[in-house]
Amino acid sequence: MMRLGICAALDVGATLHARSFLRGVYLSSHLFSHVRRARHLYADDGASADGGRAAARHFIDAGVDAVIGHFASESAAAVVETYAQAGIPLILPASTAAALTLDGSTTFRVCASDRLLAKRLLDFAANQGLCTLALFADPSLHGQRQMQELYDAAMLSTVRVVRNMAEADAVVFCGRLKASRQFLVENRLSGCGLPLFFTDDAASPALVSGLSQTGTVYVVSFPVASDLPEALSADLAYQRIYGESAPVYAIETLAAFSLVDLAARQRRSLLDALRVDEFSTPAGPIRFSDGENDHARVALWVYADQRLHERRLLC
Repeated sequence: MMRLGICAALDVGATLHARSFLRGVYLSSHLFSHVRRARHLYADDGASADGGRAAARHFIDAGVDAVIGHFASESAAAVVETYAQAGIPLILPASTAAALTLDGSTTFRVCASDRLLAKRLLDFAANQGLCTLALFADPSLHGQRQMQELYDAAMLSTVRVVRNMAEADAVVFCGRLKASRQFLVENRLSGCGLPLFFTDDAASPALVSGLSQTGTVYVVSFPVASDLPEALSADLAYQRIYGESAPVYAIETLAAFSLVDLAARQRRSLLDALRVDEFSTPAGPIRFSDGENDHARVALWVYADQRLHERRLLC
């Protein structure tokens, strides 16, 4: 029997995205036969390095065949080399730090990396005539790495980055959802009327929910199921169970489990199949080059008048 390690910050009180992940896990057990028959081992990593290391020890001792999760880059960064040494595939639905696939030879990322997110954000900003961006970040590894990727990408862009809002055409904040909402609230209350950019973890209605002043808000993140023709069947199944369309992170989770299901059908090992094959998943086609998804997609979320105004694919 195949054994699957499943890991994330599982407390919905700590992160709203935990709900999307857990729902994706549950639906995957219904949709994918090899996932349904597998033994599932869960670990709550608390989105921390220490939690990640504890989860990895648990999974390795249990002899898992693959791990899906470590949603937080801080947790994933602490364990990618450990899984590589153990020869265990680690499938990342939503950890974006670019170095994760460089440091972990058995790591496979479903979503776009923060390097790709940075490039798409700067390209969009330049096209909108927002040529000077003030950059800020929370203390998380995700926020710090995303900000550094923006600095690096700006060196090859026409966009200039600064630390002073007074010099900027728009403001970018990199960080987790709660910190992003706090940044939005504080800056609108202080009278900042500039367009605000946020990055992937902020892709949630909770970012602007209940706020009387949102102004123009962009989030450069991942698509949801309704954006992707390939996700139609999985999205309908999600709606039948939960009464709503599959949100961001649910579709990446479904894609990660579908990879395990499809790879398990091959005669070669799970690790070899992930390195060589192309897969048709609910998130679209996936093929890995050095652990990165060649077909990773980026979506732009545009909020205006306290609601989601539009969402479109940037790549």
